[in-house]
Amino acid sequence: MLVDLSHVSTEVMRDALMVTRSPVIFSHSSARNITNHPRNVPDDVLKMVKKNGGIVMVNFYACHIVDDCARQEATVQNVVAHINHVRKVAGVDHVGIGGDFNGVDKMPRDIPDVSHYPHVFEALILSEVNWTNEDLGKLASANIIRVLKHVENIRDVMSRLKMKPLNRWLTPAQLKSWAEETSSLKTPGLCSVPWRGYVK
Repeated sequence: MLVDLSHVSTEVMRDALMVTRSPVIFSHSSARNITNHPRNVPDDVLKMVKKNGGIVMVNFYACHIVDDCARQEATVQNVVAHINHVRKVAGVDHVGIGGDFNGVDKMPRDIPDVSHYPHVFEALILSEVNWTNEDLGKLASANIIRVLKHVENIRDVMSRLKMKPLNRWLTPAQLKSWAEETSSLKTPGLCSVPWRGYVK
């Protein structure tokens, strides 16, 4: 199962990352340190995503990338600020593009649709962060493909071990106990092997 944390509270982000057996995704969220919106990911969670091997795919919705979208127009530079921050905190292996063009009404003025993605990559190349071609490839697709493969590998391991998914509600005490039991592992949950170890 692929766990998407883009529409959850900060507490749920942290709780899920403490118990997940697989890398998580934030399919369309940005950096809370840049824009303080509850849908965005705080720095402590970005660090957990790095340890988990997951990905934060940066959202372009204006109201999530600027402080006051009613008064402030979003631009590609706002998107770049969020992408660069996620990269800085979580690392280049844990950032992606999650534009969110379907169903929102305010996008950056210079990125009205997906045909303008090259402008994002151009702005990243011109930013203060050194983006290599390999880095840009990771951002564009390689990171999310790695996460999907890792999740499939964990599914296969669980199948071989005849492990059934946990399909019931946990009490707060059970959640805390499970988190304490797994805290000594290199990654939260089942993965006692560093996340890179699962990718072939």
